[in-house]
Amino acid sequence: MAGPLKQVTFVHYLAPGVISRVRFARQRGRVIQFSIQLECWIANEWHRVVRYDTAHGFAHLDILRPDGSQEKLELPFESFNEALTFAQLDLKANWPTYRERYERWLAK
Repeated sequence: MAGPLKQVTFVHYLAPGVISRVRFARQRGRVIQFSIQLECWIANEWHRVVRYDTAHGFAHLDILRPDGSQEKLELPFESFNEALTFAQLDLKANWPTYRERYERWLAK
């Protein structure tokens, strides 16, 4: 018996015009899938800047570019629980760097 699936969704406000949009599903205390996306208000619109998720069956970081291209970096964690915790802490600590890089790309 697998146990009930609990889905959680929330938005974390990191700074004015900066949010992380978090979604995950947990079963028996174990994260079985997640997505956490950094979104920034730049030039009067919201932009998706980076996203951590488990699409394609593995935890990874998608570095999103203004032209629609993206770079995928696999995360070196044994569990989705660890990867989700890392993603949340990384966005909280490093959102200014991610935003500045995205703004440089946008200005080109």
